[in-house]
Amino acid sequence: MGERGNRLYRGMDKWLGIPLTALSASLRLGRGKIPHTPRRIGLLCLGAIGDLLLFSGLPLALRQRWPEVRLELLVTRGNAAAVPLVPAIDDVAAFALRDIPGMIAHLRQKRYDVLFDSSQWARLGTHICNFSGAGCTVGFTTHGQYRSLGYDVKVRHSNERHEAANFLALGQALWPELQGGPAVRLPASPPQDALPFVRERAVFLHMWPSGVKSWLRQWPAEHWASLARHLLDRGCTVFLTGSPADAAGNTAFLQRWFPGTAGIQSLAGCLGLPSLAWLLAQAHAVVSVNTGIMHLAALAGAPTIGLHGPTNPLRWGPVGRQTASLLPREGKMAYLNLGFEYPPDACDLQYLPVQDVLDTLADWGRI
Repeated sequence: MGERGNRLYRGMDKWLGIPLTALSASLRLGRGKIPHTPRRIGLLCLGAIGDLLLFSGLPLALRQRWPEVRLELLVTRGNAAAVPLVPAIDDVAAFALRDIPGMIAHLRQKRYDVLFDSSQWARLGTHICNFSGAGCTVGFTTHGQYRSLGYDVKVRHSNERHEAANFLALGQALWPELQGGPAVRLPASPPQDALPFVRERAVFLHMWPSGVKSWLRQWPAEHWASLARHLLDRGCTVFLTGSPADAAGNTAFLQRWFPGTAGIQSLAGCLGLPSLAWLLAQAHAVVSVNTGIMHLAALAGAPTIGLHGPTNPLRWGPVGRQTASLLPREGKMAYLNLGFEYPPDACDLQYLPVQDVLDTLADWGRI
């Protein structure tokens, strides 16, 4: 979730965002002309790393349709680390989420022919678009969020299709022939910092979700420990991935369950996302909770198992050449749409058994 998971930001976006969006929409009258041949297209992505990776399908489709167009991306510092992985982009600007004046000033200077906003529920994106000076703005109308005032072209945000398809639909609203899906741009040559971790049967485990109520998207530590033991017994090397903030958690896990054990180690904070993406592309398999690393692994081509509880695989499942989405066998599940619809009796992934993961890996011939 990154910066957008901040409750203060969410509260301000709701109580100030709706009236400000209505006001800014009233100032945007008289625009909305769709260019016959766009010269410069802006792409606004204020979401998390996973959002940006799934959003990559839109610039790819636009590049195929308009080979000469200039595609420019505006992101936040929360997802900027993933920018080198997004193909087809000509220029990038990154801002702190709270730097609304800076974003607006940048967009007004650019004066895009078309500006696409990928924000699903936040009103901030609409507000920025309304002041952008772009010739045509395109964004989501999302049920119950009152966020689409001012967009020149409104696209229904649907919880009945994958989020990658929602993002592509933004472009299809202008050019219905657009086709394609998300992808990542891997380093052209092996990154030197990743080479020490190359193993023939390397399995990567990502235990740490992010955002509000992240504990509800965690698999119990004893499940991870059981899975890791099975993998080690079958001759696999196990790497625990994570951000620098996850390093302490990985260390505590290893000290509790695998003190002095060879063949398992933490990579949290050791590699940048491009190097990690290259390493994941070499993986024997990846098992991850639903988060940006899951999407990165799948798009990099790794056999990827996504562990889902609150998240709906239909909306947020991994996209790649070999993927599986597993859900608990009981309890509430697959109820999240925008990311904050938690019922009072929600539970974690304790009812997703280790055996389901092992069976999937066995079916793939990975163990």
